[in-house]
Amino acid sequence: MSKLSRHDIQKLEDYWINLHEYKKQLKFREWELLNAHKESDCNIGGGRSSHISDTTALKGIVLAEDTLYQNLKRIVSTIETMYEELDTDQRTIVDMRYRDKAECYEWQHIGDVLYMSVQRVLRKRNALIDETARRLGWV
Repeated sequence: MSKLSRHDIQKLEDYWINLHEYKKQLKFREWELLNAHKESDCNIGGGRSSHISDTTALKGIVLAEDTLYQNLKRIVSTIETMYEELDTDQRTIVDMRYRDKAECYEWQHIGDVLYMSVQRVLRKRNALIDETARRLGWV
């Protein structure tokens, strides 16, 4: 696997930490695209319109063509899918390090809770980050 830079690792961890924010951004972007200002037709009474009249298809096309929406959707679905597939140790690491907003757990404390060394906890975290990068298409 190719080596991720420190910045890449921080960004991937940010995806795990701020998943709720990315979900909100995704919903807002969807609303923004589907409720955009539509110009009125000035060609009153003449010719056929080139607009698609199927509103569901139009919504699908608008969402499929927006790269920001597709990127946010890929990030959110990847993180949610991966979380469901994690083993109990990795899930504990994610919950303690990335999801618990009230407490900031250090790697030593997580290792103590899981009865493993800090190096082993970090190896599990690195495997999680590498798999996230692979699924997002970074490597």
